[in-house]
This record gives sequence, C-alpha cells and structure tokens, in this order.
Amino acid sequence: MCENLCVDLAKQVFQLAGDDGTGRVIYEARIKSRQAFHDLLSTLPTTVTVLMESGPGAQAWARLLQAKGNPVRILPAQRVAEHRSGAKNDRNDAHAILRAGRDSSIASVPIKSTLSLTIQALHRVRRGNIKRHTALGNQIRGLLLEHGIALAQGDASISQRVPRVLEDASLPLPEMLRELLDELLAEWRYLGERIAVLSGRLEAAARDDGVARRLITIRGVGPIIATAIVAKQTEPSRFASSRMYSAYFGIVPDQHSSGSKVRLGKMSKRGDGYIRSLMIQGAHAVLSQLKPDSDQPDDRRLLRWLSRLGRKEAAIRLANRNLRIIWSLLQSDQVYQHKPNSRPEAAMSL
Repeated sequence: MCENLCVDLAKQVFQLAGDDGTGRVIYEARIKSRQAFHDLLSTLPTTVTVLMESGPGAQAWARLLQAKGNPVRILPAQRVAEHRSGAKNDRNDAHAILRAGRDSSIASVPIKSTLSLTIQALHRVRRGNIKRHTALGNQIRGLLLEHGIALAQGDASISQRVPRVLEDASLPLPEMLRELLDELLAEWRYLGERIAVLSGRLEAAARDDGVARRLITIRGVGPIIATAIVAKQTEPSRFASSRMYSAYFGIVPDQHSSGSKVRLGKMSKRGDGYIRSLMIQGAHAVLSQLKPDSDQPDDRRLLRWLSRLGRKEAAIRLANRNLRIIWSLLQSDQVYQHKPNSRPEAAMSL
C-alpha cells in the first residue's frame, strides 16, 4: 500500500508513482484518459497522501481529492524541477514530485476556493488587457513617428491627439495608414473600457470581502492589491516573521554570501512577480503624492527615504514595509492605523 502517491498531470495522460513513506518507489502506472484517472481517485484509500505539481488542472483535482478526504499537497513547479534527475519526461517528473514531497523546506501551494480562482482569473485577464493596451499604444506612437509625428507619453496623448491627427488633412499621412490607425485606436479604446470594467469588478469584490477592506486601510494598498493578496490565499502562519513574508515576494536583496563574507545584491525578484509589481506601483503612487512641507511622521520618514535613497529604492522599501503590515493584519481582525509620534525620526521605522 502506498503512503504517498504523486501524479504528473496532463490533459489526457497521467503518470503515477507511489512510495512506502521511506522513499522506496513501490508503484508506477500510466493512465491514458481523464475518466480512468477519475475512477482511480474515487477508489483511493483516504490514508494515501496525493502529491502533484502546480499547473493547469491541479486545483480542480486537489479540490476533488480534498472533498473525498485525501490529504493533498500541490508543490511549486520550480521547486519540483530542482529535484528532477535525468532527462525531462513524465516518469522522471513523477519521481521528482515524490522527492520534492519529502523536502520539508518546500511549502505547498494553497488549495484555492472557486471564488478565489475567479478573482485570480479577473486579475489575469485584466493584466493581459493592460499589456495589450500598452503594446497598442506604443505601436500607434511608433507608426506615427515614422511619418514625423511624435506623441507624448501617456494615455491622454493618444486619446486626444490621435483623433486630431487623423482628421488633419494637411498632414502627409496616406489614406490607408489613416484607416489602419483608426482601427488601432478603436481597439485601444475598447481595451481601455475592458480594463475599467474589470477594475470595477475587483473594487466591488474588495468591498464585499472583510479582509480586503482591512488591507485597503494600508497606505499604498488599494482594491487591486487587496484582492490579489486575498485570492492568493497564502497562510501567514507558515511564515515565522513579517520579514520572511516580504522575502517570499522577492522584495529583498539577493545574496551571494560565503563563509563570513555577506554580499547583498539587487532585489531577488523571487516569488509572485505580479503582486510584487503591484506593491511597488502602489508605493510609487504614495511617494508621488508626498508634500515636502508635511509634518506627518509617515510623510517625514518617506521624505527622508527619498532624499537618502532615491525614488526607486524608497518605493521598494515602502513596498517591503507594506507587505510586513499585511502579514500582521492577516493574522488579526485589526485595521491599520496611523499613530502620531512625538519623535518623527523614530516613528514607524522598519
């Protein structure tokens, strides 16, 4: 009887391997249909722990097994790859999952609810639309620049200037190019409308979620960031400190240390790149609204960071600090409150 059963998932072909709990592989199989795999899972004893790699379909199979009563672990794909030996094929991938399952340093991916997956889908579609919207805007600028017409950066420049350019008959633009630019502009506007609709849905989701409402009280955290954090369902209790939580998202220096020599490099950029980028964007928004003559402790501290570190490093430091605050709020029912301090130099330091 297997104690651990690992599955290398695919659309139709599933590679299985099981061990006896000591690392000795005692079972291997290859299943070539989804229905046969479903039938196997339905007869699986509830004492067997199922391991699988993160990827398309993993969440659905994990919820099915969880409802049945089997312990399930979804392992991060990049950490599983570290345990692969030999060429990449289904059998070696399955054995790598087994070895990764015995690695206590690997934390499992949370099994998400259908609501969290829906919010995550909204974020992914919105992010894709933003990328296409930005690419279209850059393409429009590039096409016009080839004919000597330069547009300033920003959406306002495209939405206001391009229609005037297309209507100006004195400009040396071929008629075919005018028609093409008009089509690109219509598509650009449509994507902007879709982004606004998706942002509105995420804002509504944030209003309906108690945890998201508490996270929004943090300066630099809005509905988009709050819903992304909630949808990720990362258990804060698995992190020993807020510092480890912020390191999980890669907003810490990379290390190249050996012996007594500690070498810190640039930002590690490990973990969830989407949330990391949102946190840094939120920090930049806070810094851009600072008033140089503010007497608030928070503002004075941020102004000191700006003068000493520059805008980019100050934004990274603020993003790191906000993630530490998020870690604290996720473990309580409190909201973040700005507390005045008689010594602004020491107020709310890292």
